[in-house]
Amino acid sequence: MTEAKYAIIIGACLGLLGCDQAPNVENRFENYLNRLANVQQKNAIEVVIPTPDYPRKRELFQQTSRQTVGVVDALQLSKCNLMELVAQRNTVLGKVQDQFRNLEYEIALLSGLKSCLDTNKLSATLNEDLQNIYSIKWQELPLHITNTLYSSDAFYANLFSTDWYTKETNQGLYSLQNVLQQLSMLDALYHKGELPSYFDILSFQEEIEKYDQLGRISHSLQSATVYLQATTQQLQQYDNIIFCGNNRDTTKYRRLKNVFHKYYIGEIQPYLADLNSAYHTLSPHIEILYTVNLDNQYHHPVQSAYNKYTQATISHAQYWMILFKRCGDQVGQSS
Repeated sequence: MTEAKYAIIIGACLGLLGCDQAPNVENRFENYLNRLANVQQKNAIEVVIPTPDYPRKRELFQQTSRQTVGVVDALQLSKCNLMELVAQRNTVLGKVQDQFRNLEYEIALLSGLKSCLDTNKLSATLNEDLQNIYSIKWQELPLHITNTLYSSDAFYANLFSTDWYTKETNQGLYSLQNVLQQLSMLDALYHKGELPSYFDILSFQEEIEKYDQLGRISHSLQSATVYLQATTQQLQQYDNIIFCGNNRDTTKYRRLKNVFHKYYIGEIQPYLADLNSAYHTLSPHIEILYTVNLDNQYHHPVQSAYNKYTQATISHAQYWMILFKRCGDQVGQSS
């Protein structure tokens, strides 16, 4: 094979590897910062994206009790159509089922137990046993919700990422939205002392495990914040060398304004709009991540990341508004 053919193959492979980040988001932020620094004729501030420290799954898992009924008592559950459900749970596969299936089982069991107890057709002994089991299962339902959100294989794969979010790589975003909505509704009903008449999250499990949307959004919010803070610092630090007004050399100001329009308005803002849209797709249901039985240190960072990101975008916009006002321009007015 000739060197030319090797080069073509290598180039194609590199192109495929770059598809996930095309166009490369981080390059836009770096380019914007470097262009501003070039106008200032100063060194650009070095940007370091912190290395994430993700908790281990076992640190996130919430232990629950295992309530059982005897064989004879279990036979009586056939009157309430619970025999098959309990039997499936007690199989080898049932005992090691994933958190998604486990949560659906717990809800089905609670619903069945409640209907069973409401019939008043059970023996006094079984009624008392099942009342105790129902009470414990009910109290532990929030733990099962927590485990589904934080320590299930599917959600753990979705929660954390070191890749940027882009609208070209947003597969699974709406499945994630649907599951968060289902869990939020479940939590709201639980606090009313009720159970859902229909509950389904299994149909979304595969996409949630396959795509790391919540992790990408969090990583992008955190990384964009670091770049925006560094860029704002770069502008503020050398603001005193940007002149405007009569009888002043306004070359740097005019070039700086061109960078603002071409790179911030033209490239950075459209990306931030996509990132905002992704976050707000999830935000109506995102509170469920923080109504869990976990120490604050283990709470997912997406909400705090968004708050810091919002402040960083405001601070950056404020610098430009102050500069344009000082130089007698309307905000966003091109040359």
